[in-house]
Amino acid sequence: MSALPKQFARGSYLPQETLTFIPETSTLRCLRDQLIIEPLDVVFSRYLIVPQGKPIRGVCRVAGPGVYPNRYDHPEKHRRTKIMAGTVFRPTATKVGDIVWAGGLERTYNFECFYWGDRVHFHCRDEDIAAVEV
Repeated sequence: MSALPKQFARGSYLPQETLTFIPETSTLRCLRDQLIIEPLDVVFSRYLIVPQGKPIRGVCRVAGPGVYPNRYDHPEKHRRTKIMAGTVFRPTATKVGDIVWAGGLERTYNFECFYWGDRVHFHCRDEDIAAVEV
């Protein structure tokens, strides 16, 4: 296999060797509403129709505490001329150990992937989670 990326019609192919590697013994701590998800192997039914992509099922390994969301002037007029820091803390809804579905039917997703030990993990926000299994 050559070291150069292969050219395809819509870009180039990046092999798995280009992913960032983090040792398994290291401890990760997320800030704000960020999450680190370990994908699970999913077998989709042939009757499940997802037009823009399949959501990713995984286990939440690291979760941030939460975020102070930004406020905008005149939210009822849909203007964003001035951004102010929020005063109400919004905690992260996803907890460590939850089985989550990331992505969704209405939008595509492109998560940053990396190796943590010998497993692939991806980084996303709490807003990117479509569902939490109970």
